[in-house]
Amino acid sequence: MASNESVNLTPSKILINRNLHTEKSFQEKYSYIEPKELCLKEKISKLVRTNENNLVEAIKKFILSVVPILYWLPRYKFKKWFLADFVSGLTVGIMHIPQGMSYALLAGQHPVYGLYNSFFPVILYSLLGTSRHTSMGTFALTSLMLGNAMASLAPDPVFDLATGKTADGLNEETAWNAIYDRRIILGSAVMFITGIFLFGLSILRVGFVVVYLSDPMISGFTFGAAVQILVSQFKSLVGVSIGSYAGPLNLIWMLRDLILALINLDEPGRTKTSATVVISVICIIFLVILKELNVKYKEKIPLGLPLPGEIVVVIVGTGISYGVNLAEKYGVSIIGNIPSGIPAPVLPAFNELSSLIGYAIPIAVVGYSVSVSIAKIFGSKFGYEIRPNQELVAYGVSNTVCSFFSCFPAFPSMSRSCVQVESGGKTQVVGLIAAAIILLVLLVIGPLFSSIPKACLASIICVAMKGMLKRALALKDLWKVSKLDFATWMVAALSTIFLDVVYGLCVGVGFTLLCIIFRTQLVDKEALERVGETEFYRKAEQYTEMSLHSGMCVGSFRGPLHYLNKEAFRKMVTKVTKIDPVMKLAKMKKVEKKLKKIVKADESNSGRKENVNIVLTEGVVNTAFTQIELSGDLDQNKNSTEVKNKSISQNEGKARENNLKYFILDCSQISFIDSVGAKVLMSVTDDYKKIGVTTYLSNCSPEILRVLTLSGYFSKFGDDVAFVSIHDAIVYAAQEIEQTPLSNEVSLSSQDITQL
Repeated sequence: MASNESVNLTPSKILINRNLHTEKSFQEKYSYIEPKELCLKEKISKLVRTNENNLVEAIKKFILSVVPILYWLPRYKFKKWFLADFVSGLTVGIMHIPQGMSYALLAGQHPVYGLYNSFFPVILYSLLGTSRHTSMGTFALTSLMLGNAMASLAPDPVFDLATGKTADGLNEETAWNAIYDRRIILGSAVMFITGIFLFGLSILRVGFVVVYLSDPMISGFTFGAAVQILVSQFKSLVGVSIGSYAGPLNLIWMLRDLILALINLDEPGRTKTSATVVISVICIIFLVILKELNVKYKEKIPLGLPLPGEIVVVIVGTGISYGVNLAEKYGVSIIGNIPSGIPAPVLPAFNELSSLIGYAIPIAVVGYSVSVSIAKIFGSKFGYEIRPNQELVAYGVSNTVCSFFSCFPAFPSMSRSCVQVESGGKTQVVGLIAAAIILLVLLVIGPLFSSIPKACLASIICVAMKGMLKRALALKDLWKVSKLDFATWMVAALSTIFLDVVYGLCVGVGFTLLCIIFRTQLVDKEALERVGETEFYRKAEQYTEMSLHSGMCVGSFRGPLHYLNKEAFRKMVTKVTKIDPVMKLAKMKKVEKKLKKIVKADESNSGRKENVNIVLTEGVVNTAFTQIELSGDLDQNKNSTEVKNKSISQNEGKARENNLKYFILDCSQISFIDSVGAKVLMSVTDDYKKIGVTTYLSNCSPEILRVLTLSGYFSKFGDDVAFVSIHDAIVYAAQEIEQTPLSNEVSLSSQDITQL
């Protein structure tokens, strides 16, 4: 190693001896290789050259990436994984039964369509998905969003309290069947749009865009949705019929109707409500206790599998309802007929697609965002890669194809995914086994569940919301860490509760974007000073031993420099230098004009024209001193000008000591700079140059250097204004100050300027 680039290391010291470097000298010395940016034609040519020698291999790689099962299935370790996958698939499949039927009701659909959702999408995702541990099927959030849409597009039937029939004379079962038939047509159409939208995003390869929803926003939105879900299930928990509402304040109207319905109950209504409430209370208490026992005695349970409380509620509830005949004796609402078999494919309602886009897009965004977040959690935990764009393909194809089989939008569920992990699932084979269980239910067992009370399914939904409601516990930590994140959570939660789910999502996303814009205006702006005798520069006054060379100041802008925060950057420089160059230039021009009048008046009085050159430069920090250099054949013995008599000020020594000559900008925290930012930096540099302050850049990334080069910054101010570190710039500026010869000058104080 060269002597001027030597580094001596000891356990307690780092001694560095190297040359001072600007960015240009550093690149020349170490032979910087400038990255070559290929144009579109060159990129296509390179891609063709790469693949033309092995076209078959390229096609094979593409197919394996689009259909992942063709890659992982031949590598499946049957002896090691199958037993765990089988047990997990059996567990998840059993869990699909109550969740599928419950979330179908939440989506405003007949429970059998929830079973379809637990079969068709699960198979397709197992073939196309990259997550080994997420459980595809019905999902509470998207089911709620679809249910709110159905409430406005196909409202619940309204029954006369006296006759128990609708205005058209339809009894309860007939009226609900007509509504369900209408809703599944709309739900399948929404699913079709959801699938096409997601698949279109996969073609554009913009899967990462939809994921950019902040965690506080998603958490607040989820909490608000959980409150919406709870309130929407009250009518089933108490056994009354109320109107359907969607849009702002829908919860208020539902609660109002619920209270009025309970107040106006007749004798049969009180009997029905009493029986329904008893069923709901028993189911909820049982499920809550069982879930707590699962958590407490998880390690003692055989194979670590959680006890399936939901399926117990479904089986026992169905048996008691059928044996006691709750529907006939007490009027308890049951789900009714469940057809056996697999539905025949039916075309979605293409003529209604245009009116459903507004409902489908938010469902797609929420479903995909939450699902990929869940997949990434498990992928990180078990050490495998999740490809967001392939997830778009999987969700897009699953929703598009399954919309032809009487399904509604399907996405993975967090609760089922956790059960799949806890039960030891290893691969996507779990989904195929779970689908086989659902197929058995559809072909053989399904009709046996026709007697299950709706209150049992509503209880399952309410208890499942416990985890979502616990997200409110994060508020305390959010308040400590970031007030803006706390505000984002609150806005998303409250807007979802009071403005409906879709509006809540839009408000939450909008507020998140506003916070991002707001944060760009709150970029940290710091004046830096040297710590002790080191080469490190930290925020001024953070350490007891801090210093900075006279005539210099260092500023750091901790954020990107673009059109949104250009004014914040100007304010930072003004704050650090304590000089507003625009104001000082205006003041100097005013003084110059007045001085010229004085000189002209002096010439008139003396009768002699002098060669006087007035140059004004501002370099005084925290003062209003202005320096005037007078050159020419001035007779010092003659009273040719009175200016020199105003040159003495009691603050002159302090002014010279603090005279700012160099401003060093630390660019290490500037992540990127756009064309507007480059122009602002050029403007600021030029303004300070006019008042005698030279601007140096330090710690610039290659991308910043490239943008500044293309914008003409270095061609205007020279290649020697960018340094590899702050200390290099400081040392260089100190050498410049020491080499600057003293000049004969006349100084005027701010008081003198006022007198002029």
